[in-house]
Amino acid sequence: MLQSVRELVLPAAQARLLLLINHVISREPAALRRLKAHAGRRLAVAMVDQPRWLPALPPMRVTVTPAGLFDGDDEPGEAEPDLPLRLPMPAPPQLLAVLSGGPLPEVHIDGAAAVAADMHWLADNLRWDIEADLAQAVGPTPARLAMSAGRAARDALRRSFAPGPDRSAR
Repeated sequence: MLQSVRELVLPAAQARLLLLINHVISREPAALRRLKAHAGRRLAVAMVDQPRWLPALPPMRVTVTPAGLFDGDDEPGEAEPDLPLRLPMPAPPQLLAVLSGGPLPEVHIDGAAAVAADMHWLADNLRWDIEADLAQAVGPTPARLAMSAGRAARDALRRSFAPGPDRSAR
């Protein structure tokens, strides 16, 4: 049963993740230019350092489109990807930091040097402006308030996960 749920949920989650990544890329003309040069290249993105209790996720295979975006690689076949990417599974505070515009965890990239250099550039320079997207949907003031609440929640989670003195004394 769990396997059938995974077979339904995983492709849908990967498709939504690709939509989000393409949205962020489409707002940065330099990113589009860099990726257009690699149209047709295939990438395999694998999560590493996952907690043992989490089922292993298969690599997500994508192709760079002529428009400079990513598309799911529907026919992975036996061919090796041009570029394997290994992303460490972020801890909850890291994930919150990434979603609020912080840097990505270190990405391990192997393969074609030119593609690898541009993937490093994307990882170092692209950030999702959540507040701007939210402001388009609900207006600037509610977006600013939501982001302020989100930052406060992020900071509280960081403090609760941060190593430090024994918290049981509280």
